[in-house]
Amino acid sequence: ASAAFLGGRGLAVARHFDSMAKSFLFVHVFLQAVSTAFACTAIVVGKDASATGYPIVTHSEDSGPATLDVRFIRIPRKTWPKGSRRPLYYWPPGYPRVVSSTVSPEYAPVNEQKETAPIGYIPQVEKTWAYWHNHYGVQNERGLSIAETTCSAKTVGWQATPDKPWGYNKASITELSMIALERCETARCAVETMGPLAVELGFYSEDSGPSTAPTYISSAECLAIADAVHGEVWIFHAMTGKGNASALWAAQRMPSDHILSMDNSFVIRKMKLNDPDNYLYSPKITELAEEMGWWSPEKETSPEVFDFYGAYGYLPGPQDTPTNLLSLWEFYAGRRMWRVWNLLTPEAAKSIDPNKGHLPDTPNPYPFSLPAPKGSITVQMLMDAHRDHYEGTPYDLTVGMAAGPYGSPNRAMPPVVGQWERAISMFRTAWSQIVEAKPNGRGIAWLGYDAAHGTAYLPFYAGATEGAPEAWRSHEGYQSKFSMKVAWWAFNLVNQYSDLNFRLINAEVQKKAHIIEAEGQEAIAKWEKEASALDEGTALAALTKRSNAFAEAKLAEWWELAFHLFAKYGRMVVTFNESETNGEDKFGQAYPDWWLASPEVGYQTWSRSGPFHGVLEKPATSGLAIEMRMLPALSTLLAGLATLFIAVGFAHEVGRRSGRAAASMDVYVAQP
Repeated sequence: ASAAFLGGRGLAVARHFDSMAKSFLFVHVFLQAVSTAFACTAIVVGKDASATGYPIVTHSEDSGPATLDVRFIRIPRKTWPKGSRRPLYYWPPGYPRVVSSTVSPEYAPVNEQKETAPIGYIPQVEKTWAYWHNHYGVQNERGLSIAETTCSAKTVGWQATPDKPWGYNKASITELSMIALERCETARCAVETMGPLAVELGFYSEDSGPSTAPTYISSAECLAIADAVHGEVWIFHAMTGKGNASALWAAQRMPSDHILSMDNSFVIRKMKLNDPDNYLYSPKITELAEEMGWWSPEKETSPEVFDFYGAYGYLPGPQDTPTNLLSLWEFYAGRRMWRVWNLLTPEAAKSIDPNKGHLPDTPNPYPFSLPAPKGSITVQMLMDAHRDHYEGTPYDLTVGMAAGPYGSPNRAMPPVVGQWERAISMFRTAWSQIVEAKPNGRGIAWLGYDAAHGTAYLPFYAGATEGAPEAWRSHEGYQSKFSMKVAWWAFNLVNQYSDLNFRLINAEVQKKAHIIEAEGQEAIAKWEKEASALDEGTALAALTKRSNAFAEAKLAEWWELAFHLFAKYGRMVVTFNESETNGEDKFGQAYPDWWLASPEVGYQTWSRSGPFHGVLEKPATSGLAIEMRMLPALSTLLAGLATLFIAVGFAHEVGRRSGRAAASMDVYVAQP
């Protein structure tokens, strides 16, 4: 009846728009998941490759589309009464991430906030270490340091909160990382603490999506854990177990002269199950993979070998959309892995093909890690690696039409099928940190707010005797409320303004950042030399006051930089002073010749009869774009559909009500 009513052409149009609507909806949901899940880059440096002689881990929190609580919180050392219980919380991303005076005085309720209800408890230990926290655990007073990246897997689970009756799990990577820092001094202890707890409590990713459409792209988590006791680095992978419950986990020790990059993907592959010095894992690690047909021991050269990523890594298939999902997956992690090696250990990286990609079934896949020359990698090199957009490579995001006339690497995510390169530095980064795992409270978390390409990293000591300055933990503002009392906003403001002319303005911003970071390195050496004559408690108190004062002074300089940039680069010119003859360069922000010459720009092809706005060399086409010429047909279609919907509405309501009672939640156990 509907076909007869609409006519053949009308039905075809209806099907076209139905297909478009479904495609648009999927791409919108997919990109929401991508920008939430694909949220981190972690770089890991072994102690022998590090210029300091201690291991270093880094992390960038590349958020979106949800806001993030940007506070940098100090959780104090505590002694607990016998029989105490440690609460477990669900940690939402936005402000406030939790309200709990039990966790820290800095998380205590303010302005009529209510304490967050725990979702579970575990027995508390007698003593817990002090540590830094900003959604994940960062570094404790003993130098144990952690970096995180969300990963993909073939299983999924949810938190056991009242709004999720299908959620059975109580251990997120946030809680696991915090518990490890509270209780451990070594990386091995952290792994052996987190893994069994995940199995017992059930592991869930905080980015698992709705139960009706789980986001396997973000259903697992990866940590890099470095200690100052043995100088070891362990890589830890965790995913939900069978039936959306319990957990599967694996860990591998990285050689001390190696480096690696984790970029939203598992990196542990061929595990030697009979080598506990280098591999740790959950009980029956292969069982689910064999049961589901994801892996067979016949694929391996030895019964003691198990390919963790090959078995449990998410692999898009023909059932997935958008149509380029496989390509997105392949290079989203793979390109960054190559680039980190290319920047930090270029000789070893010569054997790495940047176009290989990184998937569970990639033939001759990338290695777990690569060696680097002894003492070759500095903290400054890691800061600059986090600022990278593939400059000088074929994948350079600062060149080409998409970068615009001013070379911006920042790319919004359009609701159409396509692909940008995923750089290490991202416009949506909330913060990044370079964490040095040093002993005696001298470990340092270099924290940089907002996008790394426009931040200055500032040092905070592992053994700090008090919290960060107020601007780093203020309640006065957050990502949805501007405040000059919040440190994050100074760096975000500079980065936003830099988008006016990225190539020009960001160069000045990075120059200032390098000056501040060099001052920080010099100050640390001076402070620690002075503190060497003091007893440990007095020394740590002095170092804390010095580093906090330094952070406040440099924050003030960054606000001054923001206002300086406003004056210098406003009005499409470069302004130096009030001189009548040389106070301003009117061509200081001139468009480049290649851009002006483009017929799509139209500057050099204008004529009195047109074109007046440039001519596209290839007319844009998109399966999601509604052409103006189709609007009359769409109008007729909508009118007909209105009549049709009224006719079927009553029958639909009857069916909906009768079917509601019989409906049940379709919970995914694992990726099909």
